[in-house]
Amino acid sequence: MATFHLKVMTVDRCFYDDEVDRIVVRTTQGDVGILPHHMPYTAALGIGGLTIIKDGQSRVAAIAGGFVDVSREQTVVLARTCEWADEIDINRAREAAERARAILQQKESEHEHDVAQIKLKKAINRMRIAGDK
Repeated sequence: MATFHLKVMTVDRCFYDDEVDRIVVRTTQGDVGILPHHMPYTAALGIGGLTIIKDGQSRVAAIAGGFVDVSREQTVVLARTCEWADEIDINRAREAAERARAILQQKESEHEHDVAQIKLKKAINRMRIAGDK
């Protein structure tokens, strides 16, 4: 089976660097599947999941912000944040969601409201990826 090279980078580390069968990543336009020999492609990342399939096994990570760039040589995901589902601290994600909800109920400035909405989306995404309902 054909594979391609995937590199996932965050601000503080190389999150993943290996050959893969395929990936599915959340862009600002929705989920995009990348297979071997995919046409060159660049897109902004949204808040969602990154599923990496290697040797028929899949592993999921929570991802938020950044870019995906597909070239002939490799696919690079530059993410603001990325963490494996089994590394997510559910309690911390729940607390972040509650803090964001509290700010949204306070009717603060438009900017604070927008920031709180993004924080809430990230926290909910982390809980969803980790399997918390």
